Amino acid sequence: MFISSFEYLQAVKSIVSEENEVRAAVAFWGNGADSIFTNKKNKKVKIICNLASGATNPVVIQNLSLLSGYELRQHDRLHAKVIVGDKKAIVGSANCSSNGLNFEGDELTGWEEAGILTEDELQISNINKWFDDMWEESSYISLVDIEDAMQKWNKKRAMRSTSSSIKKFSLSKIPRAELLDRPVYLVVYREELSYEAREAYHKYDKSFTEQERKYPNKLPPLYEGWPELPEDAYLIDLKYGPRDGLYCSGVYMRVGNDIEFNYSDGQAGHLAICCKKNSVMDYEFKNSENKLFVEEIRTHWGKIKKLVTEKSGAKCISLLDIIDICRKK
Repeated sequence: MFISSFEYLQAVKSIVSEENEVRAAVAFWGNGADSIFTNKKNKKVKIICNLASGATNPVVIQNLSLLSGYELRQHDRLHAKVIVGDKKAIVGSANCSSNGLNFEGDELTGWEEAGILTEDELQISNINKWFDDMWEESSYISLVDIEDAMQKWNKKRAMRSTSSSIKKFSLSKIPRAELLDRPVYLVVYREELSYEAREAYHKYDKSFTEQERKYPNKLPPLYEGWPELPEDAYLIDLKYGPRDGLYCSGVYMRVGNDIEFNYSDGQAGHLAICCKKNSVMDYEFKNSENKLFVEEIRTHWGKIKKLVTEKSGAKCISLLDIIDICRKK
């Protein structure tokens, strides 16, 4: 029997709840997939996943491995999506998540999946034989495997494509799910660069060019005294004034060439050099988006400012936290 997205999850739940033994060779597992299986108690469950690819959430695999009666293995070349019991089997396109589909949670919206649900004894026998062969080819999952997979998972999550149809950045329109596990931050500050910091950059720049710039006061994006700023991350710049005037100069990303210098009193100083970006993830972020961002932030500035360290007047805040503040009713 052919099943589409609407029936897929119910068919999976039916096999899991009704069969005495469940075998799942499903390549990729996302957030919430363990909840489909945790209702199955005191029964045997065997699971094969593709952990090394970086497309499986290791937390889900670890949670499942702790359940009584569950055996898990990994197969580096697995791409199949097969769930089989004694009387029913599903062969289809869907990986496992809380929705029985791809990605994570709300990111699944808009994806269409399909599969075949069969109760044919011969087909089920053939599928179980295939599973046995895959099980023998698979390997046990160690803590080291979980740790390695977590690094790959985090990297892939951060670089995943956006699924929204929105083209330009808007704090009020971007789906919250798009920012989950993304390195996107709001960098809030009030102080201008110090004289020593400017001189340190000019000295650094001259060491490469061996000549004075035509416009020496035009500096690249620089953050002073902020060595802990996230690397490989989108940094949305927001400066505020003494009367809470707000100005967004754009989106930056650290380039990795930091400058160390000394202030006139002998204390150590630090400059993080950045480059300007024209987008956040796949969303355009140019001059018009700068202005829109300020307007969207302004309404909630009182709450956001409370997060800023009083002494330094600066703070690096996850944009996901900013969205939660702005959308809280």
